[in-house]
Amino acid sequence: MLAFTESLRGFAVIVLFFGGSIFVHELGHFLAAKRRGLRVERFSIGFGPKVFGWRGKDGVDYRVSLLPLGGYVAIPELADMELIEGRSETAGEDGKGVPAKKISYADKVIVFAAGAFFNVLFAALLACVLWVVKSPTRDGYESSEIGYVAERLETEPGVFVVGPAREAGLRPGDRILSVDGETTENFSEIMRAVALGTRRDAEGRAVSTVRFARGNETLKADVFPRLVSHNPRSGDFIRMIGVAPTEPLIVAPREGMPAAAAGARFGDRWLEAETAKGAREKLHSFAQFQEILEKNGAAPMKIFYERGGNAAELTLAPKLLAARAPLAKIRFREDGTERALLLAAAPQDLNNTALAAKRDTLRVAERLPAASAYAELFAPGTQIDGVALEGEGILAPKSVEEFARALPQGVPCRVSLFLTRPDGEGANARFSEAIFETETEAPKPFAGVSLVSGERLVRKTPWAQFAEAFNVTFKSVVGLLNPNSDVGVSHLNGVFSIGDTYYAVSSNLRSVLVLTVLINVNLAILNLLPIPVLDGGHILVATIQRLRRRPIPANVVNGVQVVFICLLLLFMGYVLFKDFARFRGNRDLAAAEKMGRFLYTPEFLAMRDVPFARADEEKPAEK
Repeated sequence: MLAFTESLRGFAVIVLFFGGSIFVHELGHFLAAKRRGLRVERFSIGFGPKVFGWRGKDGVDYRVSLLPLGGYVAIPELADMELIEGRSETAGEDGKGVPAKKISYADKVIVFAAGAFFNVLFAALLACVLWVVKSPTRDGYESSEIGYVAERLETEPGVFVVGPAREAGLRPGDRILSVDGETTENFSEIMRAVALGTRRDAEGRAVSTVRFARGNETLKADVFPRLVSHNPRSGDFIRMIGVAPTEPLIVAPREGMPAAAAGARFGDRWLEAETAKGAREKLHSFAQFQEILEKNGAAPMKIFYERGGNAAELTLAPKLLAARAPLAKIRFREDGTERALLLAAAPQDLNNTALAAKRDTLRVAERLPAASAYAELFAPGTQIDGVALEGEGILAPKSVEEFARALPQGVPCRVSLFLTRPDGEGANARFSEAIFETETEAPKPFAGVSLVSGERLVRKTPWAQFAEAFNVTFKSVVGLLNPNSDVGVSHLNGVFSIGDTYYAVSSNLRSVLVLTVLINVNLAILNLLPIPVLDGGHILVATIQRLRRRPIPANVVNGVQVVFICLLLLFMGYVLFKDFARFRGNRDLAAAEKMGRFLYTPEFLAMRDVPFARADEEKPAEK
């Protein structure tokens, strides 16, 4: 029932806010045309065949069409868009309608610009609402201070490289001032500047010049971002340098765990850590603390913290714990590249997160790199039903232990695998040479502490929200047009991804409003680009005709329109194809997230999920 309610809510949000944004754009054209005395034949949300609709008393055909790729208002007097909008109902045998009035330059500009103008108005209204109710953000993202510098960066599943930022010498506590000469005031701007960067060095490597403050010094470093996979099916790779924002360590110790035993309380703010070797470091993020803890091992370490405005310290004695469950591994070679298929024991129902759930199936735990021909076949969550060695019967190991007992370990074998994919479809795979192994992780130090939620609300003026949305859209367009960028047409989000994003944030109305402001500013800017078929293209043609003081020959205008309509349809088809692949990839990522829980032992999950050690009268410290 809960899943149905969530689905219904997600669908409603998509219709109201994404569909509403398209409606608002077309409403602008419609009202402007009516105001200017032009004849409107059709008002459509979507393209293609009519799904349902009605004819109003004003004679307009109002409809919802099959393809949810936008919408249109058919005004034959302004432009011949028969390929997209269909044949004019008032057209004669020559295909042309009879103008109801003489069309002025002002008529054309006002009507064509009205759609974008209404999107801006809609965005302004929502931005004002957000100004009142505040926008959601996470701790650290409103600052440009680094909280964590990754030692390694996973560019694809199982593929690790040295963290670019760490290699360049950046440290936690450094405050990034600019990227490639562009001033950065918060972490979102830093990530965006790197991802949309267009600079390359003499060897063709992506490079970003980072200027940062360390204490009283201002330093500069060239950082070489790496492309990191963000979707297994669409091939989305984004430039990243391996940094995360600072965050206050306001902690929530678990009952009976080392931190609680040492005297930590809910709401304490941990400031510094001193390891057994006497090294004392300021704490900038939880990830940094985890790294310090792991390097320190099980030796006691001092934590310097603040409680109620008073400074204090405690001695933490970490507990060694084997957190990661044993994994089965099948190694094989593909076109000279070694791959590793990781398998974990999981319940029949991946939605069953109970600690006592019987883990009686072997399933693919992590996705293969997108370049692998097996990536789609072995999607996360795929169940291994059987393993057949050459010349032997089919074995059906249901646990890692059975896998280790039943199959020869470390010896190349010719093998066939029988699978059930997450969608229920059966499949099989054959390897001419595969090696079976099991993988166990050594115990790691465990403190038994979590962070108090890092989500908070900030008040942004409508102008600041507009500036941010405009900056995102403008830099994305620049990145698309610059050959040195790693952002391409394949990265563009279509209706599937936009709908998926709305669905993901549908439980948080503020996040929905933030997304809708961005989409409306995006619609306004893109529609005003001077490209034939778009509103900006129509305005450009009208302006050229105004300057020439005579119309452009109809055959020229129609020829250009046909060419660009065909290009637009091809472009939309390509974006839709890649977008559907991205949509399917997101389903794989969701399955991998579900499988992620079963990568850990029930004992670790039981300790991780125990209640916080919090007295009723205790309250978190102010952030």
